[in-house]
Amino acid sequence: MAKMSAGYAVAESLAQLGVRNVIGMAGSCLVEILDGMYGREDLGFVTVRHEQSGALMASAHGRLTGSPGVCMATNGPGATNLITGVAHAKLAQSPVVVITGAPMTKDMFYESTQEIDHLAMFAPVVKRTIQVRKAGQTANLVREAYHTAISGVPGPVHLDIPRDIMLEDVDVPRLNGRGSDDLPRAGADPARLAEAAELLKKAARPLILAGGGVIWAEATGDLIALAEALGAPIMTSTGRDDVVPTAHPLFLGSIGRGTIPEAGALFKEADVVLAVGTRLAHSTTFLRDTFLGEGTKLIHAAHDQKSVERHYPAEVGLIGDSGLVLQGLLALTGDNSSAAEGSGSDWKRRADEVMAAQSAHREKGLTYGAKPIDPRRAQMALAKVIPQNAIITLDAGSAAGYVYEYHQFDRPRSFLAPQDLAAIGIGYPLGLGAKLACPDRPVVTISGDGAFLFNGAELETAVREKLNTVTIILNNHNLGSERAYQNHFYNERYIGDAIGNPRFDDYARAFGAVGYRVEDPSELEDVYSEALKQNKPVLVDVIIDADIYPEPRRKDAVKQRG
Repeated sequence: MAKMSAGYAVAESLAQLGVRNVIGMAGSCLVEILDGMYGREDLGFVTVRHEQSGALMASAHGRLTGSPGVCMATNGPGATNLITGVAHAKLAQSPVVVITGAPMTKDMFYESTQEIDHLAMFAPVVKRTIQVRKAGQTANLVREAYHTAISGVPGPVHLDIPRDIMLEDVDVPRLNGRGSDDLPRAGADPARLAEAAELLKKAARPLILAGGGVIWAEATGDLIALAEALGAPIMTSTGRDDVVPTAHPLFLGSIGRGTIPEAGALFKEADVVLAVGTRLAHSTTFLRDTFLGEGTKLIHAAHDQKSVERHYPAEVGLIGDSGLVLQGLLALTGDNSSAAEGSGSDWKRRADEVMAAQSAHREKGLTYGAKPIDPRRAQMALAKVIPQNAIITLDAGSAAGYVYEYHQFDRPRSFLAPQDLAAIGIGYPLGLGAKLACPDRPVVTISGDGAFLFNGAELETAVREKLNTVTIILNNHNLGSERAYQNHFYNERYIGDAIGNPRFDDYARAFGAVGYRVEDPSELEDVYSEALKQNKPVLVDVIIDADIYPEPRRKDAVKQRG
C-alpha cells in the first residue's frame, strides 16, 4: 500500500480506475486533490468556465464511452452550479462521478462560508450521494462511486469530501478497476420470455420500439437480427435515433418529436409492439392514452422494475439487460419464420411506404430556398455533408425541432440529444465533452442563438484545450420555442421572446476560433464543408427565418387564447 493524503488518494484512485480527465473548476476545497494530479501523465484536469459545463461534459463522456465521466467543484456555489448538468445526466442515464469539496467537519452546520447541505441538494438528481467521514475510506469510496455509476441503470453518483479529511494521510490500496464490460448482466424470467416470444411469433404486424438500453447493452446487432427474423419494422424512442443505422431497410425513424405522419400511423397499426430498453417516458409518448393503437399488445422490456409498466400496462413485462432479452427472444423465435412470412406482404409493403415517405421528406428539406434561411434547409444541407462517423450534439429549444427529421446515423453513440430535462444551453458543453471523449471523431453541435450564449464562454475552453468542434448556431434573434407557443395559442402576442446577439462569427474570432456567417441558403453546404476541415473550434452563424419553427411539443398543456 502507498501512503499519501486522502486528497492525493482521490487522484490516485481515479487514475487506477482508468479515468484520464477530471473536468471542473479549481476551488480552495479542492487544492489537495488538484495537487495530487500535478505532473501526472495518466490523469489531467480540464478547467471550464462554469461548473454546469463541467457536469455536462462529463455526461457526454459517460454516454459515449460507457465509463463514468468525472466532474469536480468546490463547495457552495461551485456545487450549486453543477446541479443542472448532473440532473441532465440522471435523466439521460449517463454514468458520472460528481466530486465536491466540503467545509471542514468542525465548521459544518454552523453557517460557515459557502456552506450548504450538499447531500440533501444532490439526492434527488443522483443514484447515490456519499460523504467521506473517515480519511481511510476515501479510495474505496471513489471506487464505489465509480462502480455504482455504471451498475444497473447508469447515472451520476455524488461524492462529498470535507477539506480537513483530504489532508489526512491514508494507506491507498491497489484498486481493481473494472469497466462496464465486466459488470454482471441479468436476463429476464424465462417463463415471461417464452410468453413474449409466443406473442411475437403469432403477430401479423409486429413492431420494435428501441431505446437507450439497447445502446448500453451494445445490442444493436441483436436488435436487427430479431427484427429481420420477425419482419418487424424498428422505431426508436426520442433522442435515441442512433440505436439503429438509419439506412437499415427496417428502420422507420424515432417516435415522438420528429415523427412523420406516415410513421406515426404505422406505429398505431401494429398488433404487437416490443418496447425494449426504453422507459416510454414523456419525451417519447407524451404520456398520452392514445400512444398505442387500439388493441395493440405491448411487450415492455427494461433493465429495472421501475420502468416496466410505469406508464402503460403490458401484456408481458420483462426485466433484464436489453441484450440478453433480445438474444433470448431471438433464440425462441429465430427458428420460426411464420411471423416474418405472415407479415411479409401487406405489413412489409406498409413499412416500405413509410421508408419512401421518410426519404421524400428529407429530400424536400433542400427545396426550401428563401431568405432568411429556412431552418429545414439549414438542417438538410448539413445532413448532406456531415461525415458518417460524426457525433451530433443537440441543444434544447426550437433549433432541435427539425434535427430528428433530417439527420442520419450509421452507428450507435453518435447522437446526444437534450433528453428529458431538455435544458437550454446544454448542446455546446455536450459537444466539448464528446470531443474530449472521442478526439478522433468529428463533432457537430446544433444550437439556437439563445441557447448558445448560456455557455458560450466555453469557447475559450475549446480553444485552450484544442477541442475542435463545429457549432451551427441557428440564429433567429428570439427564443423560438416560446415564440411558437405565442404564435399558436396567444394570437401572436409576443413577449419575452426577443433577444440580442453579437455577430457570432466575430465572437468566434475574438476567442481565437474560426467564424462564418451564412445568410444565403445556396452557401450552406460549402460553408459547412469548409468548417468541417478546420483544425480549430468553429462557429457557423446561420441567419434563419424567425417565423418558421416546429409546432409546440406540449399543445395539450396550453389553452387557446384569442
